[in-house]
Amino acid sequence: MSPDNQINELTRLFKENAHDENAVHMAQYMKGHFPFFGIKSTLRRGIQREWWRGHSIHSENELQSIIATLWALDKREYQYVGLDLGKRYKEYFTPASIPFIRKLITTKSWWDTVDAIASHMVGAIVFNYPEMVTIMDEWIDHENMWIRRTAILHQLNFKDRTDPKRLFDYCKKQMNESDFFIRKAIGWALRQYSYVDASAVIQFVKTYESELSTSSKSEALKALKRKGKI
Repeated sequence: MSPDNQINELTRLFKENAHDENAVHMAQYMKGHFPFFGIKSTLRRGIQREWWRGHSIHSENELQSIIATLWALDKREYQYVGLDLGKRYKEYFTPASIPFIRKLITTKSWWDTVDAIASHMVGAIVFNYPEMVTIMDEWIDHENMWIRRTAILHQLNFKDRTDPKRLFDYCKKQMNESDFFIRKAIGWALRQYSYVDASAVIQFVKTYESELSTSSKSEALKALKRKGKI
């Protein structure tokens, strides 16, 4: 099946399963930024499995091409399919994909795409090519808020391979940022690291208590409070 026919088949399946009422609610949840078919995630993933059966991706260029095509389409479900393909075939991403991924981050930007890109696509590249962390050192000072958020969140899946100094340095650099999404990203990144080193996160929050936002502190300590560790 040609790439165009592939996308046409996906569109047919999405249209067959579109739900107008759900579409309204989903668009409202995303603050009206994007139109939807109204297909909830469980059903969408089932549709994706049916659509993708018998297909595969064999190169970085092929992966970029199909994600770019999906990103250009209007309904948000197409971008979710692109994200799922990026997660599934993330081993194909190399440092050469960074400009492409940066464009994804800054196109149709919202937390629902940026967070997955940060933790799976960018994170995979930095994890597999550690020298690329210097790009994150540039991105943490980037003028685009979503690029900065990506730098903060790129280690989310690193677990005990997390670089704590870099994590804490990034949080310090951005802790006076007033933007909600940056504040939540700081808290989320710290919370994830609290599963690895609770005492380090507690000490960081204590040291910078007067400078961290309430939302950053609350999110950072959420898991520890739930487990009764503080």
